[in-house]
Amino acid sequence: MRVSKLISDTEKQLSLENSNRHFEAVWMVRKLFSLTGNHVLLDVEIDLDEAKKEALRRWIEKRNQGYPLQYLLGEWDFFGRTFLVGEGVLIPRSETEILVETVLSYIKGRPAPKLLDLCSGSGCIAVTLALERRDASVTAVELSSDALKYLTKNDQLHQSGVRIISGDALRLSLEEKWDAIVSNPPYLTKEEMDHLQTEVTYEPKMALYGEEDGLFFYRRLTQIWKTRLKPGGILAFEVGDHQGDSVARILWENGFSKVCQTADYHGIIRVVTGIWR
Repeated sequence: MRVSKLISDTEKQLSLENSNRHFEAVWMVRKLFSLTGNHVLLDVEIDLDEAKKEALRRWIEKRNQGYPLQYLLGEWDFFGRTFLVGEGVLIPRSETEILVETVLSYIKGRPAPKLLDLCSGSGCIAVTLALERRDASVTAVELSSDALKYLTKNDQLHQSGVRIISGDALRLSLEEKWDAIVSNPPYLTKEEMDHLQTEVTYEPKMALYGEEDGLFFYRRLTQIWKTRLKPGGILAFEVGDHQGDSVARILWENGFSKVCQTADYHGIIRVVTGIWR
C-alpha cells in the first residue's frame, strides 16, 4: 500500500473534532512504520502486515477516546529536539519555549551560569538550557517518580549533563546560589480542572493542579527560593491564562524588582520574571 493511501484511510477513521486529523494521521503512520518525512513526500510503498494493521487500529481507537497523540508516539518535539514522553509526565508545549527563550536571553552575558529548574517533569526546560548553554551548570528537581524516569531518559538521550535531584521543591534545601531559577509549576485552578479537555485528563494531576486559585505554587516557590538567587539573579515562571498580573504581584510583594510579563506569539502572557535585589 502507498503511504498516501494509508494516511488518508487513517485520517478518515480519526473522529476527534478538536484534532488536526491529517497531521495526526501522518505522525501515527510515520511512527508505526519508522518512516521519515521524505518517505511520505515520495509516497513510498509499504508492507502492511496484520500486526501493523492491528497496531494502527488500536492507536486510532485510543486516539478517538481522547488519549494524547504524544503518549501514543512516545515522544514530542520541543525547541527543535525530540523528548521522550508517556503516561505520568506532562507533555512539552510550545508556549514553554517562551520561558526557555526568556531565561537564555537573560543569562546571555553571564559566564558559566548556575541554573535551577523546579518541577522539571520531562526535563525539556533543563535539558534545553543545558544544551543551549554548554558552559552552564543546570540542576533539575522533580518529585514524581514517573516523571523522573523521563527526565533521566531525556538527559541521557541528549547527553545534556543535567544534575537530577529527586525531591519536593517545596521542602528541598539546596545551599547553592543560582543565576536563574526557572519553573513551569502546576497552575490550573479548581474550576479549570473540572473542565479539562479530554486529552489533558490523561496527564498527571500533580503536574496540573495549582490549588483553588491556581497560584499556590507561585506563592510557595517564590517564598522558599528567592533567597537562593544571586544578587541580580532571575526568577522565571510560566503562567496560565490571565495569571500574569497575579504572579507579578507575588514577585513584587516578595521583594523582586524589574518584574516583567512576556507574551507568546498570540499576545497571551506566558512568562513572568523578576530580578532579585
